[in-house]
Amino acid sequence: MDINEYINSGIVELYALNALTSQEKAEFEQKLMLYPELKTELLKVQEGLEVYLMSKATNPRPDVRTKILAAIEEVPKKKSSGKVLPIDGNNSLTYKYMVAAALAALVVSTFASWFFYSKWNDAENRYSALLNDKNQLAINYNMVKIEFDRTNSDLIVMRDAETNVVQLSAKDTSQSFEARVYWNKNTKQAYIDVLNLPAPAPGKQYQLWALVAGKPVDAGIFELNEGIQMVKDVLQADAWAVTIEPKGGSLVPSLDQLFLFGKNS
Repeated sequence: MDINEYINSGIVELYALNALTSQEKAEFEQKLMLYPELKTELLKVQEGLEVYLMSKATNPRPDVRTKILAAIEEVPKKKSSGKVLPIDGNNSLTYKYMVAAALAALVVSTFASWFFYSKWNDAENRYSALLNDKNQLAINYNMVKIEFDRTNSDLIVMRDAETNVVQLSAKDTSQSFEARVYWNKNTKQAYIDVLNLPAPAPGKQYQLWALVAGKPVDAGIFELNEGIQMVKDVLQADAWAVTIEPKGGSLVPSLDQLFLFGKNS
């Protein structure tokens, strides 16, 4: 038996409030002798209940207390009417039982309300924590899936036997700028993979060109740090070049801004 689970079920509080059936009460008292931790928990609950009841106890205002005491003192001074009224012992006892039952019901209902609200609040907190964990797992899953899809797409392009790979190097040999162009001669699809290029100035953007018989053909603009990017389809190409152009691209290349160049193998 898991005693901690038994304690957390609320059975201790119900026993302290005398809200168990006789069979449940007998079973609890039997376990009470077997598990010291159960007895310790019962003492804590009883102490907590006593503190709670004491905190809710209220004394009458001084003026009210004075009036009550004065009224009690006046009772013996009043003259008797000469008639002796019989005291019904059964009614008096019934009244006491009713008062005791009402007080007991008040204590039980108050403590039960606090107990179940506490349990509900704990359950709500656990639910919120689980919901946050679920949302974070969903975010992580989506990030991993996006990265996997991109990597898988890159591998398909790179491993295609019909794809021609062209290495583009810096025009200035003192620089280590480079990129690769993947061009499928059958589908005419072109891709660029930026390996090392500096960030362009504000309002500028890199543009890829296919050279056919020495004439440039626009192959599209591209961004940095995006992995293998698809650009425009190219019907024919003898070589490739990368220039910096105004953002959005140009109709003709700015040859003074030539960064990369490479020929088809």
